[in-house]
Amino acid sequence: MYVMKENIKKILEYGISAPSGENCQPWRFEVENNIIKTYNIPEKDLSLYNFEQHGSLIAHGALLENISIASKYFGYNPSISILPNRNNPNLTSIITLDKSQSFKDPLFDFIKIRSTNRNPYKTQPLTEEQKNKIVNSSNFKNFTIKLTENKDIKIKLAKALTVSDAMLFENRKIHDFLFSHLIFDENESKKLKSGFYIKELALPLPIEKVFKFAKEWRRVLLLNKFGFSKIAAKGNIGLYSKVGAIGAIVVDGKSSEDFVAAGRVMQRMWLTSTSLNLAVQPVTGVIFFIQRILAGQLNNFSPRHIKLVKDAYFEIEKMFDAENKTIAMTFRIGFPKKEGFKSLRKPPEIRAN
Repeated sequence: MYVMKENIKKILEYGISAPSGENCQPWRFEVENNIIKTYNIPEKDLSLYNFEQHGSLIAHGALLENISIASKYFGYNPSISILPNRNNPNLTSIITLDKSQSFKDPLFDFIKIRSTNRNPYKTQPLTEEQKNKIVNSSNFKNFTIKLTENKDIKIKLAKALTVSDAMLFENRKIHDFLFSHLIFDENESKKLKSGFYIKELALPLPIEKVFKFAKEWRRVLLLNKFGFSKIAAKGNIGLYSKVGAIGAIVVDGKSSEDFVAAGRVMQRMWLTSTSLNLAVQPVTGVIFFIQRILAGQLNNFSPRHIKLVKDAYFEIEKMFDAENKTIAMTFRIGFPKKEGFKSLRKPPEIRAN
């Protein structure tokens, strides 16, 4: 079956509204007739966060969920094969589009509205209806979306999650990855349509100026003589804890397919939250670093950081009752005090066969 190029383009334009680490957009597409192949681009994200490309696989899962929702809206039934070729792990999916009746998923209208809001949130609790819709937003097997609203637990979680925030200014490789994607000029941001503009971090103006100063590692070393890394992390404890809830996406396994599915679960949760006028910010440093550390890839971490990440992760794992499972994502969620900046996207890179 042949699908009009215009329809493929529209579907993929909705697809790429998915989130990705540092907005690196690690995907490209091959299209032939009614078949779309999605490919991961590993070199887009070689950070310490992205152990075995798990972060990018989550991004591809979010991409696929958007594509699935959009395909149905434009009158196609998508059949999606995940990681179909063991000899080519960068081929993340093959999507076959068959003509069908148009169906509008209630989440369709929120695909291009969804964004990461890094501003402070209100401490207003979520309603029971909101919580039920969020935890039941996806029906993927072996996945659980968990939320905690307990004040003391939120503070403990916030302290654990901010361990990675301090590491941003104590580990050069982590620092350099962030600042290679951070753009300080709005016009340049509009031109590149990747990475993220400094305003998206929602930093107070004095801290924004410090970030500009801290772009060079030698300056970070100077700032740390005055305890800057610890001050930056401590400041985020309030940001993370003074929210409606802190959540986690928990999965039974840890295969590549599980991380793609986690991205689909995450995207439905996020779109559902957006439909409920709630803001979401993933907070994932500790969750991603622990995967690398537990696999024995310790070269890029100091002994102190290894201990801090382990202690923080096991605390998070305990509070979410996720022992012997995998926490694929942690996030804060709540009522935003104001709207955040939305990351820009490059047009989809489509190659025709």
